[in-house]
Amino acid sequence: MSERKLAEPVEATEQALDEQGDAPDSGALAVLNKSEINQQIATARQYPRSVARFRKEAQGMVSMTETIARECVYALPRDNKVIEGPSIRFAEILASCWGNCRSAARVVDEGALFVTSQGLFHDLEKNNAITFEVRRRITDKRGRRYGADMIGVTSNAASSIALRNAILRGVPKALWVDIYETARATIMGDFKTLKNRRADALAAFQAYGVSPEQIFRKLDLRGIEDITLEHLVTLSGMHTAIKDGEITPEDMFADEAVSTATVSAEAAAANAAAKATATKPEKPADASTSAQQSAAKPATANGAAPPTPVAPPAAEEARSSTSTPSSASTPPKVALNSSAGLPDLFGGDE
Repeated sequence: MSERKLAEPVEATEQALDEQGDAPDSGALAVLNKSEINQQIATARQYPRSVARFRKEAQGMVSMTETIARECVYALPRDNKVIEGPSIRFAEILASCWGNCRSAARVVDEGALFVTSQGLFHDLEKNNAITFEVRRRITDKRGRRYGADMIGVTSNAASSIALRNAILRGVPKALWVDIYETARATIMGDFKTLKNRRADALAAFQAYGVSPEQIFRKLDLRGIEDITLEHLVTLSGMHTAIKDGEITPEDMFADEAVSTATVSAEAAAANAAAKATATKPEKPADASTSAQQSAAKPATANGAAPPTPVAPPAAEEARSSTSTPSSASTPPKVALNSSAGLPDLFGGDE
C-alpha cells in the first residue's frame, strides 16, 4: 500500500513533464507549463482587446513628447546609404498597448564567432506565437574574440533586436504603420522649429565624439543649412542606434574615415608617380641607328634637301650598256592609277 502511494506522485510528475514538453519550446514559453498557458489564454479571451483603443493609446504615447518620439526611430548605414525603421522602444509601446500578450528574449547560443538571441511574442488572445532569432558577431575586425563584458553588451543588443522583430511581426503592420509616421512627424516638427532642432541634433552627437563635418559627409550635405526635416528623422535614428548599442560611433562613421584615408593614399601615390616621371632621364638613342639616319637623310645648312649626285658620262654609258635588259626579258609595264598614283594591280578602274 505504501509503495503504491509513493509511486503515484512519480507517475503524475512524469505525466506533467510530458504535457509540458507539448508546449511551444521557444523563448519564455519554455519555462511555463501547460496549465499556466491555458489560464492566460482563458483570461485573455475573457477580456478581449479593442483595436480602436490600442491605436488611440499608441498614437498618444509616441507623440507625447519629442524625446519619446526620438526613441521610436533607429537608423543604420548600409551599402553607402542609411536605412531607417522602428526601434525597440517603439515595439515596447506596441506590446504595451496591444495587451493580452507575452514577450521575452534570451540568448540561445554563444559560439566562437557569433552569439544568437531569440525573441518571442505570444498573442494570448489569438493563441499565436512568433519567434525571431538574431546573430551578432563577437569578434573584432582582426578576428579576435571580444572580452566577457563586450560579449554581454553584444548579447543584450542581439536580444533587443530579436525582441523588436518578433513584436513587429506579431502585431499586424497595417495597424501600426501610421502610428510610426506620427512618431516621425513629431521628430520633424515644422519650419518654425527647424533651426533649433538642427543645432540640437548636431549637439547630441558631440557626446560621442562625432563632429558636424562627419555628419555632413555621411548625409552628403554641404552644411547645417542643408539639413531638412527628413534629415532630422535620420539623425535621430542614428543617435538612437548608437545609444541602444546596435552600432558604435566608429562603425557608424567608419566609411568616412576609410574613404578619406583612401583618397589621401591615392593622391600621394599619384604625386609620387608624377615626380618619378619628371625626374626619369631619357633613354639615349642607339649610335648605329643615329648614324644610319644621318647617312640616309643628310641635311644642308639651310635645311634644304641636298642635290642628287650626277655620274660621269663614261660611267653612265657603261652602266647603260650593262644594265639594259633584252626585249625578251623586259617585264610588262604596269599602268598607274591616275587618281591615286598607285599601280593598278586589279586591272581596272575603281
